Amino acid sequence: MISCILLAAGAGKRMQCEANKIFLRLGKYSVLQWNLQHMADVPDLSEVIIVVADGEEEAIQNEVASLTNLPWQPRLVIGGAERQDSVLAGTKATSETADIVLVHDGARPMARAALFTAVAEAAQQHGAAVAAVPVVDTIKQVRDDQTVVQTLRRSELYAVQTPQGFRRSWLLEAQEYAKKTQFVGTDDVSLVEHQGKPVYIVNSDYTNCKLTTPADIVKAKQYLGVTEPMMRVGFGYDVHRFKTGRPCILGGVQIESEFGPDGHSDADVLIHALMDALLGAAGLPDIGYWFPPEDEAFKGASSMELLKQVVKLLHEKGFKAYNVDVMVIAEAPKLKPHINAMKANLAGVLGIGEEFISVKATTHEKLGAFGRLEGLAAQAVATLYSL
Repeated sequence: MISCILLAAGAGKRMQCEANKIFLRLGKYSVLQWNLQHMADVPDLSEVIIVVADGEEEAIQNEVASLTNLPWQPRLVIGGAERQDSVLAGTKATSETADIVLVHDGARPMARAALFTAVAEAAQQHGAAVAAVPVVDTIKQVRDDQTVVQTLRRSELYAVQTPQGFRRSWLLEAQEYAKKTQFVGTDDVSLVEHQGKPVYIVNSDYTNCKLTTPADIVKAKQYLGVTEPMMRVGFGYDVHRFKTGRPCILGGVQIESEFGPDGHSDADVLIHALMDALLGAAGLPDIGYWFPPEDEAFKGASSMELLKQVVKLLHEKGFKAYNVDVMVIAEAPKLKPHINAMKANLAGVLGIGEEFISVKATTHEKLGAFGRLEGLAAQAVATLYSL
């Protein structure tokens, strides 16, 4: 039995991302999803443990849930302060019946099933194995003053990648010994090396690069055969009167207020504008066509549930949201304290990161019907790409 630990708790600082680069989209899949798609083709892989950052569990679950062809259900564990801590947390979560444990960096979405298999087989035979490629540049050892000590023999040098594979007992022993000796390795097989045990090299290729800088995204798309999709843009607008005693629900968040938007459903004006923008970008009829106000089936309906149906329609037509921008126009209630919760709601349904979602609010400077607190409105712009 093979178990694989997928490290997905990294940040995206060098990638110049606000969010974890595991959520970056490379065509129809995110970086995380490309990894899982390739791992799904590994014949004897029976278990996947995803090591995640604290607070990103739901976002990772949403990414996993959108894949319907996985032969296993990944389990999530929270990572540690350092990579070594994260791998240890993942190892402890693997099944005791696992013969081989693979460790793979989530920032390497180009690793194919054949490479995982080759590393697993080598680990079974040798105890520990690592994917690597010969160094192509001349490497020199230098002093602190930037003068050369020596030129290293290039034929003896390899650039190490992942996956890295171990007999489970070897990995556990190496982790325990590293902890006992306070050793911190730069990769996982270095813990085995620290024990004086051999590590076998499995020849990889140069396409299995790590996504570190924005330039790596271009290479990754090329290697994965990703073509840039044609973007489509839609605009949505909705307006509702206020009614005393009505729940005030905006962006799927119930806000304390003495009045709320009146309508056949829950009258979530933010979601209604967004749905029209999404439908418009896909060239589909507006929300009145799909959810007629005279239909009793939608009386009091949750607009978040209706949004899920719109997202399903988009997927059936071969589209997915790329980013959305929503503006609510109202004198009251105050939206600022609730915007983060609204963005989280939208991200969960749309299946995109919160960094691709903008929710804003403005007043009408006490002018007109909105200024008199007779109602509120929302405008939305959405972009889609083809799957």
